[in-house]
Amino acid sequence: MLTFYRAAQDTFTERIERKMKEMVVAHRLVCADQGDPLPEHIKRKDLPVLSDGHQVWTAPGEIEDVLETLHRELKLSQSLQSDTCHLDPDKPDQCL
Repeated sequence: MLTFYRAAQDTFTERIERKMKEMVVAHRLVCADQGDPLPEHIKRKDLPVLSDGHQVWTAPGEIEDVLETLHRELKLSQSLQSDTCHLDPDKPDQCL
């Protein structure tokens, strides 16, 4: 799950929040200005920060690149999935 840590709301953080919602990816938003606690390894001066629990990205360009890469991978994965049902000739009411 992605966690996006931010302080003040601005154009960049709004864009990142919107992108994560559009991608329908599991994420959590932590707003330092609203009193949400930050983990020890994330300092307020580094905000905004995106983390997947293992890696941390602080540069706006990195954050956008990570989300764009993830978005492409999700779209590819969705395009390879199939919702088809191949009927069993012996039992036409069941899928194979």
